[in-house]
Amino acid sequence: MKAINVAKYFLYKANQDGDLITNLKMQKLLYYAQAWYLVNFDKPLFEDQIFAWDFGPVVKNVYDKYKKYRYTPIILEENFERNIKKIDKEDKKYLDEFYDQFINYSAHDLVDLSHREAPWKKSYKTRTQIIGIDLMKDFYTKLYGQSIKK
Repeated sequence: MKAINVAKYFLYKANQDGDLITNLKMQKLLYYAQAWYLVNFDKPLFEDQIFAWDFGPVVKNVYDKYKKYRYTPIILEENFERNIKKIDKEDKKYLDEFYDQFINYSAHDLVDLSHREAPWKKSYKTRTQIIGIDLMKDFYTKLYGQSIKK
């Protein structure tokens, strides 16, 4: 799956619930969705790489798509349905649970949290530094000891 599909699903959920998501917040939601998916399912949620940037983890192609919004909420596009149809039922269930747990955190709370954690700290050197899947999985598995689904 691609991260843009997850991003559009989060925007769809936000639109339904009356929530607002900026690009900064979207980046952190994608990062933590990937992290917890790795812990729960032992595989990545999406194939896109995550980079360690100044304001925390970033999925560059999603960032680039929504950077025109700057610090304002991202508007759900009309063609979002084709993207979210690509997400299977089990992944939607996971994303719904994840969204409900994380949507009330502010973008800055999520930035602060990511900056305190080892995957970003160890990876942050330049904007070309990738936060590795194994580093994320190991850190978050150790942090919580086991899957949050078990």
